[in-house]
Parts: sequence; structure tokens; C-alpha cells
Amino acid sequence: MNKITLTHNSGGFSWQKADRLYVKGYLFDRNGSFYESGRLLEYFSGISSLIDLEERVSFANGCFSVIYSGEVELYIACDPIRSFPVFYMQTEGGWIVSDDPYGLLKEIDKPEQNSIAWDEFLATGYVTGCETLIQGIYQIQAGELLRFYIADIKRKFYSSYRASKAADGDYEEIKSLGIKVFNNSFQRFVDSLQGRTVVVPLSGGFDSRLIAVMLKKRGYTKVVCITYGRPGNPEMVISQKVAESLGFKWICVEYTDELINGYMDDQYFKDYYKYASNLVSMFFLQEYFALRYLKDNQLIPDNSIFAPGHSGDFLGGSQLSKHGNLLETESLKDIAERLLFIKYAYVRPEGEKMEKMLQRIEKSLQEKFTGDSVLAYTIQEDWDYKEKLAKFNANSITTYTFFGYGFRLPYWDRELVEFFRVLPLHMKVNKYLYDDILTTEFFEPEGVNFDEELQASEKILKRQRFKNRIKYFLPQFVQRLFLTRLDNLYYNEITKVLGADMARKGKKIRVYNNSYNSLIIQWYLEELRQLLKSSG
Repeated sequence: MNKITLTHNSGGFSWQKADRLYVKGYLFDRNGSFYESGRLLEYFSGISSLIDLEERVSFANGCFSVIYSGEVELYIACDPIRSFPVFYMQTEGGWIVSDDPYGLLKEIDKPEQNSIAWDEFLATGYVTGCETLIQGIYQIQAGELLRFYIADIKRKFYSSYRASKAADGDYEEIKSLGIKVFNNSFQRFVDSLQGRTVVVPLSGGFDSRLIAVMLKKRGYTKVVCITYGRPGNPEMVISQKVAESLGFKWICVEYTDELINGYMDDQYFKDYYKYASNLVSMFFLQEYFALRYLKDNQLIPDNSIFAPGHSGDFLGGSQLSKHGNLLETESLKDIAERLLFIKYAYVRPEGEKMEKMLQRIEKSLQEKFTGDSVLAYTIQEDWDYKEKLAKFNANSITTYTFFGYGFRLPYWDRELVEFFRVLPLHMKVNKYLYDDILTTEFFEPEGVNFDEELQASEKILKRQRFKNRIKYFLPQFVQRLFLTRLDNLYYNEITKVLGADMARKGKKIRVYNNSYNSLIIQWYLEELRQLLKSSG
């Protein structure tokens, strides 16, 4: 008999249950009606087959997970960015489904690490595909629909970022459409807030700034902009300037030794890193201290909704030139090799491990295949979307839900995503159209388009790509000096605590590329290794 165990029910989102149906999140339907909390059950009610569920999720525009447990069959689906992770395992009595993989871990007598997933996590900070760091425990993937029937599983990706062809039209026509799509998408975002306070983590970049601008344009006043990190860093200067120009309240949380002191001994942290990592993803500490500060000092309402800016730059096309991903025709093997070089950089697989990892990536690309004729650059974009963005970047929203707040992801509105999915390549390279629309249509009228932020030239981007390639071969002390100089988030001081903890335990630390993330990754795996030892 199948068993459903759902425990994450605090804060902005709780599981809603009616008969055999379990839902969580928020969405708009194809007619623009909004569903949240108990109303979400109405949207998914009446499901009796896989076809029913596929139709509902295919037209759902939002962040959600849904589970239907029939008498014989079991269905699970999640949104295209995997906002609410769901995990499962098979037992002699049937399938167990849960939102807490650590709970599933307790169901295994002698849990064992998944070796190749372990190596992958060391290299990337996340586990690709349906696996986790533990053998026998699996995860639903972004935009995936599952059907369980006795011991069999049927998988299907109902959502893809791949494209067979780009949209037609000249630049001005497509730009005009893009402006309309931005306005439609952000109107839905504002409508979904329903009068609650929205908190915008405002950096110095364009993505979060657009969210603040769109709120101002629509007359939404319950807005708080927050910035955090090393005192006086450049991001704070720009974010304060933006918030004040728009007339929004601005809260600055300065990261200091006093603020982070003793965090590893805090039960909050111990609960948080398990909740945010989920045996799949690196937990983030970037916003953790800011959220704790806001919560402890009651600086925002308990029902506040956070609206982060990731990953607008991805939609705009920032990764295309940066990764050299500009081909319309390319073999899956070549794409896999590029992904291995770019994405698997924290602790690089070597020798036999490297070959196995390459095969793993290529197999993952094949599993996500959705058509015979696909533009090659969109194959890599789709992998990025479902793997890195869903399990790494977007996983940072767990900081908000852990502290009991809701969230919205404005850039993952279905209409906006679809517009950029088929945007012609030459308009995506260097974020050409994206930056043009943001600066001329939205920033300039509100006085938040600054001269020093003009789009980088191709010459500058080529120089940056060259630096990205050679930095992997630089001595580690040189890389550390470079990172420390650019450490606006106080990550050097924060992660040194984790490194010192490993050193006290006599554990060797191998740090490559981005040392801060790598330290978090290695510390987490060591904690998990110790847990497996005690469980065995």
C-alpha cells in the first residue's frame, strides 16, 4: 500500500488535502483565474487519470506540486522550476512519497551513498536527474509527471525549454511583443500578492530592479526592499539608490562577525541546512542571516511574500556567450562535454570518474529529448533550466519558506518564459533585447537607469570568457585572493567557520574554483557521511 507523508506545512505554503488529492503552491489557470491555498484543490479536483493531470499541469502557470493517490495508481507532478521538491522510494509494501527525504532515510535499515551522485554533488552542488545522494531515494524533476503502478514508473516531461525554431518578426515587432508580455506577466505577479507585503531582495543588478519598478508602475505600496552583505559594498550603494528613487522602504542588513557569531551551534541552522539541502542541493547561506535578522526583529509582517529576481538574466540569454553556446546544430556529446567543463568545476571529476560523468550528462540530455528537430543551443538551455536553475539557483527560495514566508518567482511566469524560449538567437546573445527593454521601457521612465550600467561590449565579454577559462588553471591562493576581493556577501567569513569545523575533525578540504560554495558542499557531504555511519 502506498504511503504519503508530507510534513513541511509552516509559513507561506502548506499542503492542502481533500480525499486522495494533495496540493501545494499557487497558480493562474489559462483564463487568468488565481488559485492558492485551499482554492488550489479546486483546480486539480476531479483527476481520475494521467491524462487529466497532464492537462491540468500543462496549463498551470505558477509554482506548485500535486500528488494524487488512487486505489491502484499514484500520480505526482511539479511545476517547471521544481519549487516544492517531492521525493519517493519503493518498499515491499509499496511506494512512500514525502517532501522530507530525511524522513525517507529513516525507512532504510542500512542507507548507502550514491557514489556517482556524490561525485556530481562535489563538482556542481546538486544531483541531476531523478537520483539523490542516497541509493534508493529519488526526486521528481522539474516539469516532470510521474505515474506509479505497482512496481512500475512511467515518466514524462510535460514542460521543456527546447525549441525547434525561433520566432519570426523584425526587431521592433518582437520588442513590442516583449514589452506586452512583460506587462502581462508582472500584472499577474502583482495580482497574486493580494494586498500582502512584498519583500524584494534588491541587488545592484537589473533583475530585482525590474521587480521593484513594476511594483511602482502598478501603484503597489506595500513594498520593502532589502539588501544584505558586507558593509559599504557596491551592491548596497546601487540598491539604496534604486529604492529611494522609487520611494520604497529600504532595509540594509550589514553582515558582520557579530551577526554570524556562533551560527553553527544554533538549532535554527541545524534544521535549516537539512531542510534546504534535501539530499540533492547545496544549501545557501547568502540570505540566511538577513532572514534571521528580519524575523528576530519583526521588521516585516509574518505573511510577507519574497520576490527574488532570479533568473531573469538566464531568460535574457546571459549564459549563451558566456558559455560559448551559440550553435544551432551540435551533437549531444559535444553539448555534454561543454556542460562538464563549465558546470562541473568545484571538484572536477578525473580519469574514469570524468568519463562516467560525461556519459551521465549525455544520458540526461537524451532523456529530456522532446522532438526530432531541435535548436542545439536550446538543448543546453533546457538542461540548465531543469538541473542547475531548478536544483541550485531556485533552491535558494527554501530560505524564505524555512522562516515561514511565502514567495513569488515573477520571471518564471509561463508567458514570459515562452517568449524568451523562442526568441531569435541574435536577440538573446549578450541579453540584447532583454537589456534594451528593461533600460529603455521600464528603467528610464522611473529614473533608475544609470550610465555606468550600459551593456558590456562583445570585446569585454570575450575577455571575460578568456578569464573564466584560465582561472581554473591558476594556483588556488590566486583564486582565493580574487574571490575575497569580490566578496560582497561576507562569504569568506561565513564559510571559514565551516572550514574550521572540518579541520577540527581532521578532514582534508579540497577547494577548487569557487571556494565558498565548495566549502559548503564539502561540509554538507561530511555531515551526511557521519549520519550514514551512525545509521548503519
